[in-house]
Parts: sequence; C-alpha cells; structure tokens
Amino acid sequence: MTWFPTYLVTSRHLTIIKAGLYAVIPYIGAFIGVLIGGAVSDWLLRRGFSLGGARKTPIIAGLLLASTIVFANYVESINAVIAIMTLAFFGQGMSAISWTLVSDTAPKELLGLAGGVFNFFANLGSIVTPLAIGFILAATNSFSGGLVFMSAVALVGMLSSLSYQMLESSTPGNNLLILHHPSCR
Repeated sequence: MTWFPTYLVTSRHLTIIKAGLYAVIPYIGAFIGVLIGGAVSDWLLRRGFSLGGARKTPIIAGLLLASTIVFANYVESINAVIAIMTLAFFGQGMSAISWTLVSDTAPKELLGLAGGVFNFFANLGSIVTPLAIGFILAATNSFSGGLVFMSAVALVGMLSSLSYQMLESSTPGNNLLILHHPSCR
C-alpha cells in the first residue's frame, strides 16, 4: 500500500498533512483485522471445526473483504473512501493468518525452508503490486484501474483458497470442509 498516500493527494485532492492523517485509519483497520483473524481461527478450532476450516475461513472471508477496495472508485466522499479502504485493509489483515498454514502443514524438519519459500512468494506481491499500479497509473492517469487490479487479485486469492479448500474436503477420509463442525457428520 505504498501508493495509498499518493492516491489520497492526487486522486482525492487532500493536502499531504490530511493525507497522512487519513492514511493511518485503514492501517489501524488492518491491525485489528490481523487480531480478529487469529481470534476467529482459534475460536473455530475450540468449537471443534477442522484445522483447515478454522484456518482458511478467516483467509477466505478476509480476501473477500479486501476485494471491496474497488468500491472506492464509486464514491466521492473522503470519509466513504476511508471507510472502504479501512474495510479492505481489515480484510487483508484477516487473511494474514495464512502464515499459520506453514506451521500447520509443513514437516517439522522443513519448517524453515517452507517458511522461507512462503515468504518469498508472499513478497512477490509486494514487488508486483506497486509496479502494476505504477504502470496502470502511467497508462490511464488514474488510480481506478489500480483499485480494480487489487480487487481482482484479492478475488483470485479468495477463489483459489476456496477451490483448494473444496479439493481438500472432497478427498476421501479428509474432513477439511470450511466451517465443518463435528455435529454435521
């Protein structure tokens, strides 16, 4: 989200001081989302949900919420923009629980390598996103396409997580269905 303050100044015409103040709010939403995502996952586990369901439910829900960033293209009010961005950042924070999948699934003797590979691929998004938004901005002179791009990436992530979850749950002997509770057997 390195582009966010610039977006507030150039597209929403805020002064740099106001942009700095407003830019903090969505990051507070992300902070809360990280905590909520972890708490929801642990709560689902305590309620008897499968490990896969308890971990992936906040990821899928979070990425769906993150995709709402595109709606900032359709509002004029800076308060509405900040509210939408805060919801999207909150969702992105919820999906950060994906890190638990590494320790839940990797063999103990390969946990360091698995964590490194996971981090490598996770950081590719940190490289590609600012470049993609920069190219979109240069081509269109607008951040609108960048917001569409980020929403699409979040939806692709959500759909791939959901597809993987459904594939796991359809494997014979595997009960990793999202929100699968023992009482549903």
